Amino acid sequence: MSFLKDLAETLSSIFSDTPSSPSSLNHPQQNSGDRTMDGVATGNERTAYKLKGYFELAKEEIAKAVRAEEWGLADEAIAHYHNAQKILAEGISTPVPSYIASSEHEKVKSYREKISKWQSQVSDRLQTLSRRAGGTPSVKV
Repeated sequence: MSFLKDLAETLSSIFSDTPSSPSSLNHPQQNSGDRTMDGVATGNERTAYKLKGYFELAKEEIAKAVRAEEWGLADEAIAHYHNAQKILAEGISTPVPSYIASSEHEKVKSYREKISKWQSQVSDRLQTLSRRAGGTPSVKV
């Protein structure tokens, strides 16, 4: 049961903006580059994890959209692309702390580039689907 609690706390700390809970500080991580001297998480790795999470969620929505397109369900595909677009927009708006380590900065930069590229591709796909459906393109960035 402790394993599930630790897993839940870890996932919670990845996706929350607050520092880790006191119980999670009792379990030191292998990479301590994201901690200050007193053991409080600084968010050094948290930003990269957040961006990765947004990217993965968007990929899942895009996969659903592609499957819907393959089945000829254009309206459902458009809905999934819109969801992916919202996720990507939220991901790209994630603030990056100024004190981030250079190795983490590279990860953040990489995910931001991927997210930006996918945002553009989703926007293009939405325009194409809207034209095919005979409607006006309703692209929200």
